[in-house]
Amino acid sequence: MKKKKSLESWLNKLEINHSKKIDLGLKRVAAVFKSLKLGKIAPVIISIAGTNGKGSTVAMVSAIAQKSGYKVGEFTSPHILRYNERIKINSIAVSDNHITAAFELIEQNLNGISLSYFEYSTLAAAIIFKQEKVDVAVLEVGLGGRLDSTNVIDSDCAIITTIAIDHTNWLGNTIESIAHEKAGIMRKNKPVIYGDKSCPNSIVQHAKKCGANLILTENVKTNQPLKLNIEGEFQQKNAKTAVVALKALSNKLRISDKDIEKGLLDIKLSGRLEVISTNPSIIIDVSHNEQAAQELSHWLKSNPINGKTIAVFAVLADKNAAGWFKYFKDVIDIWCVSAVDNPRAMPVKDLMTHLANSASLITSFPNIQTAMTKAKVMASPTDRIIVFGSFYTVSDALTSINEFL
Repeated sequence: MKKKKSLESWLNKLEINHSKKIDLGLKRVAAVFKSLKLGKIAPVIISIAGTNGKGSTVAMVSAIAQKSGYKVGEFTSPHILRYNERIKINSIAVSDNHITAAFELIEQNLNGISLSYFEYSTLAAAIIFKQEKVDVAVLEVGLGGRLDSTNVIDSDCAIITTIAIDHTNWLGNTIESIAHEKAGIMRKNKPVIYGDKSCPNSIVQHAKKCGANLILTENVKTNQPLKLNIEGEFQQKNAKTAVVALKALSNKLRISDKDIEKGLLDIKLSGRLEVISTNPSIIIDVSHNEQAAQELSHWLKSNPINGKTIAVFAVLADKNAAGWFKYFKDVIDIWCVSAVDNPRAMPVKDLMTHLANSASLITSFPNIQTAMTKAKVMASPTDRIIVFGSFYTVSDALTSINEFL
């Protein structure tokens, strides 16, 4: 009997199997999805695109739907510590066996087609949600929307959380071009919720062209502020967007105001202004672009402390971080910088150069684990350590934190 591959073996294979890390386009993945004969993967499907706030909105939609008695599947990316975080049933990561069985089924239906790591992940989530008979499937779009692999799945409601400059190599370098790509998740006669202020014209025009029912969150009146169990003023916007989306599905889902209230107080979400430890306070946040950096800076200013704020920071080179260090000039006292183990990482010497005009004290380290350890040694009980810059930064720091907590 042939021995089954472990999840680790599968992931190692997927990392090197496909020639491109990012390979936008639906033709290949659509062919395999059709071969799998999955049909509609859940009675209600919600797709969530946007520059920031996607993961938070997924968690909020899921929490509310669960409080309403529905079984919910969540697909998100990237993960922080374990691949299994990407596919959850009722906010609990699925097992290795679930994922490897799905991978095997995908492999049996490739018919000579090569799929990327993310495309395998998308299809694995679809298989598992169908097998587990979830009532609601919530899909976080990976990159853009129009050509993202999640877009082979027709949703009953599309959400676009925010539009900001990011991933310009793939999506274009203007708000309108990026918005056009994300607008591709809309479907005819289905609601699409835009969750930010000043909706880009390309979203408005695409909704008209494809016949989607565009709803602007800012035009919907709800009881504000909403009570949440997670930090950040910006999360109010995401919560309102989640609520508006679920109410737009009232013909398919029965969601009461009480369910909404309970759900928003039981959101399961990692890496978003998450306090890992106290005395000193250690906070992890996956902010990794300018819009998110502005929000983080605002939160730090709005929550002053008696001690110093120490940053443990590494970022990818294509994130234009030089343009957002200015937001932290009067907020972060000490920077402990490094580079993550990723080909796209910004080299430490470049980081030091960019930070020179925005930081009073900078010190560099060979890796995030060392930076984290040093920051902990430097910090007094009244200080706080903020870890941010990318998912990779947070992942590496958490590995170190778990060693000394």
